[in-house]
Amino acid sequence: MTTMRAWAVGGSVVLAGAVNVATGMLTQNWSVAWGACAAVLLMISAALAIWHARSEETPAGPGSPPQRLQDVRGVKSGGSVRLTMNGEGEQILRNAKARGDIIAEQND
Repeated sequence: MTTMRAWAVGGSVVLAGAVNVATGMLTQNWSVAWGACAAVLLMISAALAIWHARSEETPAGPGSPPQRLQDVRGVKSGGSVRLTMNGEGEQILRNAKARGDIIAEQND
């Protein structure tokens, strides 16, 4: 997720710079170009701040611990299968085939 945010921030700066150059070339008025650049950068920054705040929220609301999910599908084993999750969360095991035991553990 951090990489995606870094690309979004870098892309917003590049976009604002492109708006600056394009506006300056079209109007030949660089004060207008800098104003347009600042406005675009401000709008994109506000959108990124909102997106960042919402991505940290969970369905239970802000401030609650994030929901954790361990979803394992299509496991085929000639021996045993063991799923282990430390802490709270949901474990799902689907379409598992094992000759040995299938064990799902959740440690506090």
